[in-house]
Amino acid sequence: MLKSVLKYSVLLLAIFLWLQAYFPAIYSSTKLFPDDYRNGDLYRLSYLPQFKEKAIDCHKNASSQSPKLPVHLYIIGDSFTEEQRVNESDFQAEKYQYVHWANLKHIQLDSTKKNILILESVERATKEHLSQDANNFQTEALVENETPQHFTFRQNLTQKWDKIKSIAFPAGTEERLEHTLFNYDFFLWFRELKAKMNLAIFNRIEPKVILSKNQKHLFYFEEADSTHGRSSFFPVTEAQIDTFVTHANNSREKYLKAGFDEVYLSIIPNKVSLQSPDLGNYNHLIERIQTNPKLNIPVIDAYQLFKQYPEKYYLKSDTHWNCEGRDLWLGIVNQLINSKKN
Repeated sequence: MLKSVLKYSVLLLAIFLWLQAYFPAIYSSTKLFPDDYRNGDLYRLSYLPQFKEKAIDCHKNASSQSPKLPVHLYIIGDSFTEEQRVNESDFQAEKYQYVHWANLKHIQLDSTKKNILILESVERATKEHLSQDANNFQTEALVENETPQHFTFRQNLTQKWDKIKSIAFPAGTEERLEHTLFNYDFFLWFRELKAKMNLAIFNRIEPKVILSKNQKHLFYFEEADSTHGRSSFFPVTEAQIDTFVTHANNSREKYLKAGFDEVYLSIIPNKVSLQSPDLGNYNHLIERIQTNPKLNIPVIDAYQLFKQYPEKYYLKSDTHWNCEGRDLWLGIVNQLINSKKN
């Protein structure tokens, strides 16, 4: 009897472990296992202990906001403005809505309020985001102006099919299972030891990360590998810059016609662009877009601000900004909200 109970218990545990690794929704929702991003996404890839840094909830450190103002703020953004990093409590806007560049959301604007839209993109994804007009927020007015609703239908259909594929054939199953089984602090010690030995003896690290020349900074390979299309060191032609500017302008015009009072562009620099531009021939993507004479969309210029103190605004263990960098950007946005309240 005991043998049967033990056998079926092990079988059920194995099935559960496989299911939660196979299906990302189960993996992300369960609280039974340690968060594999708790020490930073770059540490998670490298296991180099010198880049280990406990995640901090910046919302707990944020000072209390002033009273909410009659402004509605909308952001089309990426991981820098996802809810765990930025949410409605951070803004002085009366209403706040966010949608990721990969998603679509239908909204209805309140014409009695000031409506502001920010197109936020990290530098490494800017080329994709500005290779077409933004269409992630769909207002009633916008749908009417773009009469071919087949486009909206087709986009919805594609999105649903992609969702079905991601559920039926999810990527990263092996990686999730590995993190489930070996992501406890006890196992991290062995992983760190292996990573330290590989670096010290063979001068080798995980290929998805790149060290700065002085080995004080760690970067994601997409940002720092000059052969990767998203890298700060991958060549960008003037014709491409013109294309990005055209789509940014088109997006602004489209959303102004849809009822927004203003649309802003904010490109967050790659960490490597500030801390190790000497790793290659920096393409100056942000500056070339923001200073282009044809650009009509106003910018929230994080690059020039962050450039003043390159070491100050990013987590050492992660590709994202720290609380100070985040709060600096939020301060600029809240100044805009204040300027639009009347």
